Amino acid sequence: MNQVRIGIIGAGRISHVMSAAHAQVPESKLQGVFDVARGASERLADKFGIPLIFESYEEMLASDEIDAVLVCTPTFLHEQIVIDAANAGKHVFCQKPMALTVEQCERMNDAARRNGVILQVGFMIRFTPPFVEVKERLDSGEIGDIIAIRSAVFGWEPTGDWFYDPNRGGGLLIDTIIHTFDLFRWYAGDAATVYADGGAYVFEGARRHGTPDNIMCALKFKNGAMGSIYGSWSSGYGDKTLEIYGTKGSFFIDLMEAQGGRAFIKKSADGSAGGGGAEGWSNLGVLWKFGYQQEARQFTYSILGKTEPSATGTDAVAAQKLAMAADASIRSSRIVEL
Repeated sequence: MNQVRIGIIGAGRISHVMSAAHAQVPESKLQGVFDVARGASERLADKFGIPLIFESYEEMLASDEIDAVLVCTPTFLHEQIVIDAANAGKHVFCQKPMALTVEQCERMNDAARRNGVILQVGFMIRFTPPFVEVKERLDSGEIGDIIAIRSAVFGWEPTGDWFYDPNRGGGLLIDTIIHTFDLFRWYAGDAATVYADGGAYVFEGARRHGTPDNIMCALKFKNGAMGSIYGSWSSGYGDKTLEIYGTKGSFFIDLMEAQGGRAFIKKSADGSAGGGGAEGWSNLGVLWKFGYQQEARQFTYSILGKTEPSATGTDAVAAQKLAMAADASIRSSRIVEL
């Protein structure tokens, strides 16, 4: 096999992002799509020239014309689809979060292992510059041992009520901050303890479902390093900052200020370019231009045996444990040991 035939399950917003990424990987072929709303399938197929539209995901999994699937459905639907795909012998890319509980994640990961298929999870920050270079330089010992690592993480207001629901989307910790839990593990290793606090400060959806829209989280890693995360859904803007302090030096990443550069555009009152007052700055989008494409390439190359799997189901299980520990800490106001 020199090209991986990809089937997409779920044709919402993220499927368009992932399809655009795989369209830039010559070894990937967008082969099929299924969504419960056929119109969504047709729009994705028309946009990316996908030849096959399936009437169910089970039909897709039974097809000899599909080698791997991208699971782009809402979180609460992930578990059964991933297990069914693994049992059908299809390699799986699952959007983050992998599932809503540690037990669900473990069952999904076990299914992939048992069937000998690759399971990659959508931790695209691992594949985005400059986070990749930081990992390489940390591993080289350039800044010595890590003393502290901290990050501020900003996401946008959720587009649907299900994001707040612990039984459907998981809330801020599981849906958004799980990226940073995975990144911290990648850089500093496993955590020993977690203490978190937070609340529903802004959004009615968070209040109604009893999940926070803003959190603070303190971690102590097994190697002695300290960690700190501030996460928010209510800032009105997205992106993150990261600081790592070591015994010999430090690293700083600020995607709030620049993603490979910044653009500042003056706009007129009607929104057109030129004249009028300043509208502010916008990033040039390293994450969106490179992160998703690189994780698509990683998934494809892993299937083809060109590289070792990364952002695996095992990584997702470990990140889920951190998220659930932080949630338990918020609810109990106690330090949680891992």
